[in-house]
Amino acid sequence: MKPASSGSQVAVRRAASITGLLFVLLLVAFTASNYSSLNTDRLVDAASSSRAKAAAACDVASGEWMPDQAAPYYTNATCPFIDSRQDCMRYGKPELGSILRWRWRPHGCDLPRFDPAAFLRLARHRSMAFVGDSLARNHMQSLMCLLSGAERPQEIQPRDCVHCTRSYHYRAHNFTVTVFWAPFLVRWDLTRAGALQFMDPHNVYLDEADPEWARRVVGYDYVVLNGANGDPGAARVPPHRAVRAAFRTALRALRDLPGFRGRVVVRTVAPPHYENGKWYDGGNCLRTRPVRSDETEAAFHAAQVEEFRAAAAASAADPGRFVLMDVSDMMQMRGDGHPGQYGHWPHEKVGFGIDCVHWCLPGPIDAWSELLLHLLTN
Repeated sequence: MKPASSGSQVAVRRAASITGLLFVLLLVAFTASNYSSLNTDRLVDAASSSRAKAAAACDVASGEWMPDQAAPYYTNATCPFIDSRQDCMRYGKPELGSILRWRWRPHGCDLPRFDPAAFLRLARHRSMAFVGDSLARNHMQSLMCLLSGAERPQEIQPRDCVHCTRSYHYRAHNFTVTVFWAPFLVRWDLTRAGALQFMDPHNVYLDEADPEWARRVVGYDYVVLNGANGDPGAARVPPHRAVRAAFRTALRALRDLPGFRGRVVVRTVAPPHYENGKWYDGGNCLRTRPVRSDETEAAFHAAQVEEFRAAAAASAADPGRFVLMDVSDMMQMRGDGHPGQYGHWPHEKVGFGIDCVHWCLPGPIDAWSELLLHLLTN
């Protein structure tokens, strides 16, 4: 065989060099591709982790009231469940149009608008109990008004009363909602013969859950425990200590109730807004827009939150059974949302002549159902 010419040897070496270069380029491209893919996966994982952390860090209790021209979401013409005492539309509360057009926006996250269809899908074949005083009823009526565009319930064994337990059934979704009248959460009785309501003198038993609800909530899927404004003053201890004791008793009853497997939503106190006096000596609430304020019923709020944390810790084996719905700061800003003297006609004599405790319907309290749906689905 003849040896290759010098020209042929150069060509061979050149071809080998080109082949080697192509191999190196392919190797670099392959490595870069895999490195890029690896980094992309890491970026996706990091983004997912960031979203998860952001969701975990979203504190719906902290935020601002923002203008919302879409509100209100119902009126006294579209909802038949408004207590006349909270029907601010009917009695002509001044500047109500602007008072109603606000929406709660938490800091750092978005709270979706209340979706009646989504709520009813969640509630299908289930039951929900509101336990507490007239603000528990106020909340339940707000929820029913928000749901009224999707379905209206029928009352179970209709009753013509205000301070009493009442139940409603949504037939199309097999959903039952009940408000259990328990103004102090614990057992109480009237001390004076002929007394008719809880505002009359009464005894309060801080170590016994009110049997009105404690014996009847076993089968409920959700219990919304009212952060009562009722002052169990007859307990002869400082009010904040009485509230703490009553809350502790109620939470322990729910934790230890045989057969109860429902979720408990603990709602904190919604502060009243009387200025220049109390409800019985000329106090009023005349504001017409949300305000910023750092003042709250701090002792009541602290007692409720601490007792909630104790109950949640004691139920650590069943995480998520106790959920906190902290509305104190958000409602502290809404001194404009009460009926005031516009829960009745001027000539009528009623128990709360000037009501700065309950909330207009529609009104700021409608945000509670947005919080409730958010907490139950997250």
